[in-house]
Amino acid sequence: MQMENQKDKKARIMAIVGLLLGVVGLSLGFAAFSNTLTIKSSAEVVVDDSVFNVDFSSSSSSVVDDDITPTLNPTGVTGFTASNAVIDNDNGDAVIKNLHAVFTAPGQEVTYSFFTKNAGELKAYLKSITFSNVSGESSTKICTAKSGTTQSLVNTACTGITLTVTVGSEAFTGTTLRSAFANATAHDLNKDASETVEVRIAYETGSAQADGGFDVSFGDVTLLYSSAV
Repeated sequence: MQMENQKDKKARIMAIVGLLLGVVGLSLGFAAFSNTLTIKSSAEVVVDDSVFNVDFSSSSSSVVDDDITPTLNPTGVTGFTASNAVIDNDNGDAVIKNLHAVFTAPGQEVTYSFFTKNAGELKAYLKSITFSNVSGESSTKICTAKSGTTQSLVNTACTGITLTVTVGSEAFTGTTLRSAFANATAHDLNKDASETVEVRIAYETGSAQADGGFDVSFGDVTLLYSSAV
């Protein structure tokens, strides 16, 4: 109980890092958890991962770092591709990266499915999901015309490019606090528990098209877990 109280104020962070689409391709990454507690009296306590540790995993039963193969819809479309995602739980930071899709027309989407896994001893409480602005920008999504493409047409088409993060059965497209979850406790993780996470990147059906290729950048999406409610 004393050790748990020491960790009550420790928060662990997971982030989806939005990178770049080519012709509407995307790279995403998840970054998680700080494991160091610094005490101002010149002492440092390094938190053991066994105490509080939420990782990303390709398996729900244990922490497995296998690559994540995306699901493409519709299938069999020429030129419509997506890269396998990579999980990296080393050095105390849980990261999922290399999520990248290349769209050629509206109606195409890519979904990456994986898990959050509580590999620690303490229950993990999901406090919030935050969609941040693109670095240096004032929006969570930025579309930039490639050479020869008209930016005004890109701006219109950009509204049809969406990013959705689904945790369990609840989908999120914008910042949501625990108090606004459909069920505040639904996404909490007991010891050894896991929950499905899906990242859907889509060029929605019926969306406008530009007269050439363009890049799309998304800001970070952060899942904040804490050892305290």
